[in-house]
Parts: sequence; structure tokens; C-alpha cells
Amino acid sequence: MKRLKKLLTGVTTAVALTVVLAACGENDESDTANADDGNNNNGASEEEEEATDDREDWPDEFVYGLVPGEDPSVLESRWDPMREFLEERLGIPVEFFHGTDYTAMIEAMRGGHVHQAHFGPFAYTLAHERAGAEAFAMGINDLEDAAYNSIIITLEDSGIETLEDLEGKDFAWVDPTSASGHLFPKAHLINELGITNDEVDEMFGNVVFAGGHDSAFISVLNGDVDAAGVADFIIGNLEDTHGDHPEYDNIKIVSTTGDIPRGPDAYLADLPESLKEELQQAFADMAEQEELQEFLEAANFQAGWIEVDDSDFDIMRETAEALGMSPEELLN
Repeated sequence: MKRLKKLLTGVTTAVALTVVLAACGENDESDTANADDGNNNNGASEEEEEATDDREDWPDEFVYGLVPGEDPSVLESRWDPMREFLEERLGIPVEFFHGTDYTAMIEAMRGGHVHQAHFGPFAYTLAHERAGAEAFAMGINDLEDAAYNSIIITLEDSGIETLEDLEGKDFAWVDPTSASGHLFPKAHLINELGITNDEVDEMFGNVVFAGGHDSAFISVLNGDVDAAGVADFIIGNLEDTHGDHPEYDNIKIVSTTGDIPRGPDAYLADLPESLKEELQQAFADMAEQEELQEFLEAANFQAGWIEVDDSDFDIMRETAEALGMSPEELLN
């Protein structure tokens, strides 16, 4: 996959060239403009009218949905610089939508209440099927960072050393549709232990869906559960807020899954093409914006966004099929 910035370089160059030529034309015809002011005004009006026409079918307000992985107030504070940047680029108000879970996010998008959202990779496939979401970009740390892993964690003194030791233990998943917080670690258990999907459900003592990677991680810290399946990046994400927890340094990784594609940004497929193009360009440009560097680092998107499309997430559909899990089961 190529970076959006590279794909759009030709467009940017063409626009820049047009501006230069237009400026030259204005200088060459300055005398004519002074002599016939009315004609130039008509030309400018036509250009402005054309630009306005391109945006006539845009929404009055653009709503961006945030992945329900952490506390909403923390997420909103972290992502607000991006919201302000999009607001400036689009020229319309941009607001956040916080779903209680991925299902709520998908339903909000299907109802037209959310125009774009940052999804987990499996939740995206559901959003594509149910809400007409269209993946177009993926935020990454570096060019080798288009995938991540799920980990099964416990505490050092839990007595859990292997996956077999999870038998009868209290366990936390994140969300039924979470790739790294449920589906991939569950498939990992099936493959590593040679058991069925139903047998995974039966092997634990009590099972809870914590609702977020942070909540599942904290449940292990507090001893509410013996182990949990979470995304590997959550350990670093929570260091600032929970690094002083007496058990934080006692977190142990029991097992690690194979690579999982990172979640994409996806917009509604039926958005106006001019709005889609503006969003593509805006996300391509974000890595170069000085005012966004702190946000990019906090969100683990230092390298900006690469281009993706729906086919990049076929592995998620294949995993779901292997687990025997239909979209209907996941949404309900």
C-alpha cells in the first residue's frame, strides 16, 4: 500500500501549477482588468459559484465517531486537535460521537448520524456490511506498523504460565466485535489448544465483556479477573494514567497472537465525492501539520495515514468464518 500523500502528490502539483498559471495570467492582464472590471468580477463569481456548487450537498455538520476503547473524555481531549484541523479544512463544524460500543457506532452510522469513524478492523467489516462504511485510510506509527497483536495478560503471581492454565479462571474480553479484544485471541486459543469455539467459552470460570481495552486491563490490575485478552498497545497507553498502580509492573504476557491489521478510518460510501476527496487529502496532509504532532504521537499515528480499501480487511472476514460467527450473532 502507498501512502495517501504520495498518491495525491500529482493532484497537489496540478493544483499548485494551476495557481501559478492563474497568477501569471492575472499579472499579464492587469491592464485589461483595470479597463474592464466587470468581466473579471463575473469570472471570479463563476469560480466562487462553482466551488459553492461542489459543496451544496455536503452536510451542515460533519460527525466523526471515536472508537470506544477508552474513557470518552480522555479520547475527546486527545483527538480534539484533529477535530479542529478537519473543521478548518472542511469549512463546516466537526463534532465527535461516542458510541457505548462498536454496535452502537455502526447503528449510528447506518442511521446517518455519523459520517466517518475510526473502527477496529473487525468492527469495520460489520460497518461495511450494515452501514455502507468505506475504508480509505489507516493511521500508523511507522511504515512497518500496519499491523499489531493481541495479548493475553495476567499478573505475575496468578499461577498462570501457559494457555492451559487458563482453565477455570475468570477471564475478561473487551467487546464481542473487538478483533484484538475477542476474536483474534479466541481464534488463538482454538488454534493453540486444539479446541472448538464452544470449548473456549466453556473453559473459563466467569467471563465478562469489559467494554474497552482499558477496562479489561484494569480488571486484571485490580484482581477482578485472572486474565484478559487485549491489544498489545494498551500497556503503553495506560502507563501515564495507571503506571503508579501497585500491580502495573507485575503485568505478564502469557501469549501473543499473530498480526492483526490496524483499524481503518471509514466514511459513508454515499457521501458526496467532493467531500470524500477533501477528507482523503486532509488525512494525507495531517502528518505534516506542526499543530498535530502531539496528537499524532498520543494516538500512535506519527507516520500519518496510509491508503487502505475494503479488501485489506478480508482476513477479518476469514477469521470470523473460522470461528463460525455471523454478523447477526456479533451485533446481537
